[in-house]
Amino acid sequence: MTSSDSLISSIYDPASAAATRTLLAELGAAPNRTLGQNFLINRGVLDRIVETASVSAEDAVLEVGPGLGALTCRLVSRAGQVAAIEKDAQFISLLQRHLPAPNFHLVPGDALQVAWSDLHLPETHVKVVANLPYFISKPMLRRLLEDWRPHLQSATLTVQREVADRIAAPPNTSAYGPMAIMTQLYASARRVFDISPGSFLPPPAVTSSVVHIQIKPAPSVHLEDERVFWNVVRVAFGQRRKQLGKVLQSIISDKTALASILETQSINPQRRGETLNLEEFARLSNYLATLKSEF
Repeated sequence: MTSSDSLISSIYDPASAAATRTLLAELGAAPNRTLGQNFLINRGVLDRIVETASVSAEDAVLEVGPGLGALTCRLVSRAGQVAAIEKDAQFISLLQRHLPAPNFHLVPGDALQVAWSDLHLPETHVKVVANLPYFISKPMLRRLLEDWRPHLQSATLTVQREVADRIAAPPNTSAYGPMAIMTQLYASARRVFDISPGSFLPPPAVTSSVVHIQIKPAPSVHLEDERVFWNVVRVAFGQRRKQLGKVLQSIISDKTALASILETQSINPQRRGETLNLEEFARLSNYLATLKSEF
């Protein structure tokens, strides 16, 4: 940590209810619930998030939705390089005034639309550390794992506890579904700790969780055709309480042929999609891909 970074961190830290209210009053603003603006004001929780991400001076970090900058100032004081994507013009102006650090790059725009080249970050081994606005948590996870995965080393995210459960869910549980399968395919994930509503201003209606996602250098399983794989997953969970022997008829209409395929892959047609693990989904979709059928 340089002396200038330390000074910025010590002078500017909006992580309290009083500081957050003061800054919002200066801006003439109120938390925008449409944009999922619930400001984290618990310093201990913020410090724990940075520790969970293992941020050091050697790291390049991407933050999504910095808001008033409570997490940002901690990242700037610890990381070698920080880029933050912010959509709200008022917060952009505030962060430009309060965090003029040489290792900080603020990117105006929508995180679901911004190009990687606009972030001025390295091409690989970037760490994402973000308190995601609730309304973009699911599409942002897809963007991280599908679009930006080659650039990333890890992602430490604050999300709704329900979303964290879906990210880290094992098979045969109510939370298990396409989100867990996507995470298992490209990464390993664990829910690290929960955050109570009282740690935010205003308090959200739900409990939040911090989830740590470690990106794998290659997908966990080989896929012959990802389009076929995701079509099988989508169909299997589209009517999750129905048996595979029924729901997969939308892909293989011939019941006899479908039964034969499932038997070949050692999958009981009476099982439901939520009982299949990643390897079984991959094995089934790879076999279907070899049939050269149109899905």
